Amino acid sequence: MAASTSILADKLHEYPKQDVIDGTGSGTAAVLDDCLNQHGGVLQLLHRYAGRTFCTPGKRLRLDDASYYPDYMNGTGLDEIWMCCTVPIVTGVIDTRTNKAPFREGEAHVLTPDGQVISLQDLITADPHAVMGEKVTAFSKEMFGDPTWPIVSKKFDNLNPIPDHLHWTKWEVYDINSFDNPGVSPSHYHTTAMGLYSFVTKDQFLDCMKSFGKTEYNGIRHLAPHVMMKLDDGFVMPNGVLHSPTDLCTHELHVTMDEHFLAEDLTLDGRIGAADAFYACREEDYPKDKHEDWEYLVDKLDFAANQDPDFVLKNSRPAITAEEFAGNGVDAKWIVYGEILGDQKCSILRLTLEPGAKTTFRPECPALFHTNGGSGRVGSLEVRYNQNMILGELYSEIGFITQTALNNGGVEIENTGKDPLVLTFDFPQNAHSKTPGTK
Repeated sequence: MAASTSILADKLHEYPKQDVIDGTGSGTAAVLDDCLNQHGGVLQLLHRYAGRTFCTPGKRLRLDDASYYPDYMNGTGLDEIWMCCTVPIVTGVIDTRTNKAPFREGEAHVLTPDGQVISLQDLITADPHAVMGEKVTAFSKEMFGDPTWPIVSKKFDNLNPIPDHLHWTKWEVYDINSFDNPGVSPSHYHTTAMGLYSFVTKDQFLDCMKSFGKTEYNGIRHLAPHVMMKLDDGFVMPNGVLHSPTDLCTHELHVTMDEHFLAEDLTLDGRIGAADAFYACREEDYPKDKHEDWEYLVDKLDFAANQDPDFVLKNSRPAITAEEFAGNGVDAKWIVYGEILGDQKCSILRLTLEPGAKTTFRPECPALFHTNGGSGRVGSLEVRYNQNMILGELYSEIGFITQTALNNGGVEIENTGKDPLVLTFDFPQNAHSKTPGTK
């Protein structure tokens, strides 16, 4: 290692063999240099897995069957991959070995040339301009106070629809694609509950919420229209709108935070207590002294947004060609694009390279990427789509293209395999000088 660094006593729950570098020390800048030099400015990120106590894994995260239920998670199964997140997440899971939440649960870590791991956030703090660039650094400092990657990339995959819920502040977007959901027919019947029917009154909604935990079922899902999500298109879910995502594996982006309110007290996975409903609400969004104050909830709910008759039309994102990245054996599609809640909040790009195809990728902004199929390289980072992954082993599927790579002319992407190489790129707020999908 280029400089002296200390090693933390705690380990990431998925990777007990990897030492975790204390990235708050003076040697972090040297570690960052090593990581940037290793793959031409492309950082390799680890798969970070998490489970929700109120969910059952759908087992489409491509883990080996035995890996879905680690013996230290007290019966909770792994139903999420957090691919790039720089803040703590809130799941309620307790690691029975420590009687605490899993160490740095869900937080992105980078694999170093020495086989150790270091928090992506620590590398950002060491030199935000080298990792994220000037524009993203300025935006994140304005929004969060300190430089951090302002977008979260994850996948959730559940056997059953998750509880109907809303986020007071956190908007999110969905990419429900055929790569993550093999064998699902285009005429599938996996639906997402969205908002409330136009006929639902405030009194009806209040009666529903007052019965939370007091009857057989509070019935919130009976008040919601259900929409069949189209595979390989995108969808936007604004904050403040009730929703119960489909039981399909879903690639999701959202603003960097993790908060939710659960509005449903019974699902196919079990009962939810009233205290649990508010467990992940932030104090600044929903004061604790208002928990279980259902009248306050009704007053706070944006009924106009929840009963918008054009909600699906406004928020659907049929995939469109990304002309600036297509050609010479490369198919490029924008999956999420356009303005969201009035500005450019995020975007998702999918590239498909035919066998032998090669392209120089020069987006305007750093991006997270993950592999949806095939094998090849991004810069000099070799990537391969894997099946039956074993918890604790390392797999090269997820990476981060830094500003350093872009300053050096971008990264060359090449399909070195016999099948199409499929890569998906997640861009943060204000990544493009012209918002994709706008005239």
